[in-house]
Amino acid sequence: MKTIYASILFLFITSCNTKQAKTFNWTEEEKDLTYKECITYTMDILEMNIDESDSYCQCSIDVLVTNFENNEDARIKIQNDKGLRSLWDICLN
Repeated sequence: MKTIYASILFLFITSCNTKQAKTFNWTEEEKDLTYKECITYTMDILEMNIDESDSYCQCSIDVLVTNFENNEDARIKIQNDKGLRSLWDICLN
């Protein structure tokens, strides 16, 4: 009888996967749009040349997809925690 209860408990625990909630990953469209916005910003506002802008923006995309689930997640978290902006310090070198 204990074996049956243990088996049922095991099945219950393993079937209740808390990571089943749908997560959204970065789409290629989001990455492309973010890259284009970044290029415009770095060239127009930061006055970087095209090579510097490309390097910075490629690095920025890597930072974003590594640290945030998707574009919306990044925007919300960065807006709420200004300290996250230090993640891009590596892109300036």
